[in-house]
Amino acid sequence: MPPFIKNYSRKNRGIDRMKPQSANNSSVESENVEREIFSILHTEWANSWGGQVQRVMLECSKLSALGYRVVIACQPGSPLLNHAREKGITAEEVRIRGQFDLRAIRDIYRLIRKYRITVVNTHSSRDNWVGSLAAKLARVPLLVRTRHHPVPISNNPLNFTHKLADGFIATGEAVRTGLITDNRIPADRVISIPTGVSLERFYPGIDSLPLKRELGIDPATKIVTIVARLGRGKRHDVFLEAASLIRNELADVKFVIVGDGAMQESIKQKISELDLSDVVIMTGHRSDIPEFMASSDVVVLTSDSEGVPQVLTQAMAMERPVVAAPIGAIPDLIEDGVTGLFADAGNARSFADKIVKLLRDDSLSRNIGRAARQHVLKHFTDDTMVEKTIAFYRYLAECKNPSRPFS
Repeated sequence: MPPFIKNYSRKNRGIDRMKPQSANNSSVESENVEREIFSILHTEWANSWGGQVQRVMLECSKLSALGYRVVIACQPGSPLLNHAREKGITAEEVRIRGQFDLRAIRDIYRLIRKYRITVVNTHSSRDNWVGSLAAKLARVPLLVRTRHHPVPISNNPLNFTHKLADGFIATGEAVRTGLITDNRIPADRVISIPTGVSLERFYPGIDSLPLKRELGIDPATKIVTIVARLGRGKRHDVFLEAASLIRNELADVKFVIVGDGAMQESIKQKISELDLSDVVIMTGHRSDIPEFMASSDVVVLTSDSEGVPQVLTQAMAMERPVVAAPIGAIPDLIEDGVTGLFADAGNARSFADKIVKLLRDDSLSRNIGRAARQHVLKHFTDDTMVEKTIAFYRYLAECKNPSRPFS
């Protein structure tokens, strides 16, 4: 947490006020007033169920559980819409066709008025355009943009909506640094808040035998797993090339690919080319990710570009050793040799060597897994994510108007 947020939280008991206190404590009344003041609209254009959308869902679930009014504006029929409604979170359909979609701007404007929104938090590029413009038209007190990826925002003069935001939430220090250095966002308006992991879902000791039986894998067989959207940037080709190398060194290892996406046929073709059909299992989309983590001896992420990927924090919370490249904000998560192992980005030989090292050394795997969970417990829980988010909203609101933040 940057010093300006730490100092603010200490002065105003920002994060402490999120914790249960005595009903006689005056801070309870203050907290209830704050919950009435913070009426939060999250906008999300994506029509998939990737890590970014899952973060939006997790954040909204936690905020709602804490008593804050939360509304989600998302695409009709999107996974986010369905998941939100299943969780009892208010979700409104807004079809966003492009950056200058006047109908979408109008629809979001109406939602702001309907729910008396005081905070608009945008996420993707397209919804940032329509959400930011609607927020300014409706004179919403606070506009925040969450930046999930380390890809720089264009500084083209026509790409101006990022300049409208009162503050930015970055999903990792690398993303925060890029916003400050590349886009010249003032440092005191950008905070790194990594995606938190739900400890209610991801914890050590989940029974993996039923899933292994379903997949037809012997309990004694080693399992190396990648959980990721089947997209070009996830580099499943590197995972498969590493699998081919590992098969030549170790017997009785299976490689599991969990996820779906546009690259499915290309990945199947690669499996055939490398003659890996007998050792690679593709599961498609699955919701039982904790069981897949529990069944894995090593969890791998071969991406070329990431923020703070949830799959790594989830695996680490379950004491699974992880292997990934030191790209994006992943170095915030992994201390090489302590909470995971680094491999060279795009280098199948490097990934294979690190995976084999863990498969051959049970003691090393256990030690890394335990250290990884402790690291997650300290820095990457969903409670920590939401506490920091609310503290940042509060900080930005008081910076705009110290006497009456939302006047």
